[in-house]
Amino acid sequence: MTNDTKSPNTTATEAAPDLGARARALAVIGWSAFLAAALATMLCFACIDPLALSAGETPPWWNTRLHVYAVGFFFFWLVGLVAAALCWQLSRPPR
Repeated sequence: MTNDTKSPNTTATEAAPDLGARARALAVIGWSAFLAAALATMLCFACIDPLALSAGETPPWWNTRLHVYAVGFFFFWLVGLVAAALCWQLSRPPR
């Protein structure tokens, strides 16, 4: 009689099938983008109160629209940099 079940000592990495190159790339890109969006959300709402904006109260650092656009550009550039760095880190082959 054969036993087709895995032994209790089998780890999850041994039982999991390996992803293909395309699926791994999509997973790395998706996970990196998710983590960067989470960071951007935390940073954005740490500096900006939506309730204050709806009441017409703007933060003191919003002097001109051009200033806000410049700060926003560099903020989103930083988020893109974080996403690219995460993607690079997660796509490196294991040692």
